[in-house]
Amino acid sequence: MVPFVFLASSIFFPFNDNWLHIIDNVLYDYFFNSLALALGVGFCTFIMGTVTAWLTSIFDFPFRKLISWLLLMPLAMPAYIIAITYVGIIDSFGFLPDIRNLPGAILMISFVLYPYVYILARGAFLEQSKELYENSQILGASQLQILFRVSMPMARPSIILGVTLAAMEALADFGTVEFLGVPTFTTGIFRTWFGMNDTVTATQMASLLLTIVFVFVFIEQYSRKKVRYAENIKTQSKLNYKIISNKNKFIVITICLLPLTFGFIIPFLQLIYWSFFLSNEAWDSEFFQIVKNTIFLAFCSAFIILIISVLVTYIKRLSPNSITNKFMQIITLGYAIPGPVVAIAVLIPFATFDNYINQFLISKFNFSVGLIFSGTFFILIFAYCIRFLTVSSRTIKSGLDSISLATDDAAKTLGANTQTILKKIHFPMLKTSLLTGFLIVFIDIMKELPLTSILRPFNFNTLSVKAFELASDEKIVDASNAAIMIVLAGIIPVIFITKNILGKRNKV
Repeated sequence: MVPFVFLASSIFFPFNDNWLHIIDNVLYDYFFNSLALALGVGFCTFIMGTVTAWLTSIFDFPFRKLISWLLLMPLAMPAYIIAITYVGIIDSFGFLPDIRNLPGAILMISFVLYPYVYILARGAFLEQSKELYENSQILGASQLQILFRVSMPMARPSIILGVTLAAMEALADFGTVEFLGVPTFTTGIFRTWFGMNDTVTATQMASLLLTIVFVFVFIEQYSRKKVRYAENIKTQSKLNYKIISNKNKFIVITICLLPLTFGFIIPFLQLIYWSFFLSNEAWDSEFFQIVKNTIFLAFCSAFIILIISVLVTYIKRLSPNSITNKFMQIITLGYAIPGPVVAIAVLIPFATFDNYINQFLISKFNFSVGLIFSGTFFILIFAYCIRFLTVSSRTIKSGLDSISLATDDAAKTLGANTQTILKKIHFPMLKTSLLTGFLIVFIDIMKELPLTSILRPFNFNTLSVKAFELASDEKIVDASNAAIMIVLAGIIPVIFITKNILGKRNKV
């Protein structure tokens, strides 16, 4: 909480001339582009995710199971990587339209974020009953009428959640909008901080962005609080896939392959071609050291976040109405907060504390300890915990909620204490949720750019930072080695997550 209290307090700092310059010249562009980006990505992911989820859930067509899995592959492709790839392709073919603009940024981000909507919407569609669908047909409803009047309203909470997650990710994006030259709040914070060397104004801008983000979060949570849709799952039957004509099969397959092709297949094949045939960056010991750095950092951070998530969710289970539980709900809102905001909220207080300790020791003992927290792995992992704790904790909470409280009561009557119940009952039943939460955080940290770029220790590089630095220096082809390693490292976890989630969703 301390970093965000510091951010909130920045509104009481005096506003300097840089603020007047920002208000007069660029604040409108920052606000308009950020809002347009969030709304545009939300709309595009809604269309791509909902349509593909509906088609793969309702109709029977060749390669349906394979396509339903592959549609999640763009999760392994960072948005800034796909932007780098398409800019390189467009520069090679002069007749293609330029994407270095706001519509281009919306498309690039949407291609990699639609799986958020797809997987939640598909799960909701698969859980809808056969009787509901058949009764709609008996009443004369067409396929489109069933989609718009029955299936989508029933799946509304899941779809809204997916769209909100995609919009929040778009609002937090830095690499894509910076590379494509679209001024947003996140790029503005960076330019104010490092370009103007004005930490106070950057902090105040971060506070403003944080306020906007919390408004989005409140709207999303309020919509879920007021609306409830439910079916009697004890009496419903599993929905049968509808047989369609060969012509319609071709149309359905084409529609499903469009986001997959543009969001994963084309950029992935292009990266392979660049990496193996054109790149001047060698696959040498220095490169593999960066690979080791990235995997080591992602693994350790994901493991620490997993342990904290277990503690947070278990406290919620043991004391659902306590003040501690309310506090835990606040600290798990970090996923909605953009990376640059988290970086500012963490770095400035820790740097101030480091300097205070260092000056105190020099004045009293003539001894300097240097930077204890800032500039070390501690502050980077601490920031990751703030940013990604929500992802892991929600996954584990979902698994814990599926374990009846009666199981805990039965174990207590047999003399088991809380630690024994967690170790011998909950952990074995949560293996899948724990591994899924770990892998999701692992993928996110592998792709994370602004937090890593700002807070990483000196002389420590990662694949995401390396790829972005090369691309920013107009060495797009040379960035392919680092980019393809990020994608390859993310594909295996995505396959496991896909198998786990979609496998469960196929059971009512």
